[in-house]
Amino acid sequence: MQDDIKDYEIRRNKGLESIKALSGADNPAALADHIIADDGALGSYALDFVMGDVWARKELSGRDRSVIVLSILAILHQTNQLPFYTGGALNHGLTPEEIREVMTHLSLYAGFPRALDAMAAVNSVLAKANGANGKKASNDKEALPPAEQFTDEQRMATGAEVLARLSGGDATDPQELLASIVDRLGPIADIGLKHGFGDAWARPQLSRRDRSLVTVSILTALGRGAELEIHIPGAIRHGVTKVELEELMLTAMAYAGAPLAVEAMQIVNQQ
Repeated sequence: MQDDIKDYEIRRNKGLESIKALSGADNPAALADHIIADDGALGSYALDFVMGDVWARKELSGRDRSVIVLSILAILHQTNQLPFYTGGALNHGLTPEEIREVMTHLSLYAGFPRALDAMAAVNSVLAKANGANGKKASNDKEALPPAEQFTDEQRMATGAEVLARLSGGDATDPQELLASIVDRLGPIADIGLKHGFGDAWARPQLSRRDRSLVTVSILTALGRGAELEIHIPGAIRHGVTKVELEELMLTAMAYAGAPLAVEAMQIVNQQ
């Protein structure tokens, strides 16, 4: 009878549903059995807690949770895990362009070596997906478009606008903004404003809301509390709700560890 179903059975069934949604597997139970056979109790918890408790929650869409998980895995250089979740991100509605843009945004916060490694991991999946869709042979390398080029004056103006919106301040004259931070940051002020905010944050391939999800996920996984005190309110200004930020931290607990998630959750709760 339905009343006799134990809560752990419900959790397991939810976990299987989450695996099916991520992997597209016709028989998620077989995949789950394989994970448990290989990893024992760890595999059980990966299924019941990560998939059954976290991924099955409805407070955050599968698409947004995929953005968060891809960001955390990439920042932690978990290139063995990235291919599975790249396929899951496609199944949850992210486009190849959006997935690659997550990796491009990552370069601001983890540096280019780690971002390039993450891009290689996702590209291996996206190339096969293209081949499966008949768009390109799976052994052909897809030619991607370069970044659009802008003058330094354009980058400064755009960077000042992006930073003003993120921080909740008024749009500032770019040169005045630069002068206000150059003493503290030296050459990082000029180049960071032009590239970080004038180039990367301004790209239309991800919404500002998505970029805030990526950024807060990265900073949480890195334990950067001072930066989170800026970017968590910025995420709210970009349309991320407090409930969604709480879900981000719960997801970070599963993928980056409880200590980092707890510290970041305290900043969320100050909002």
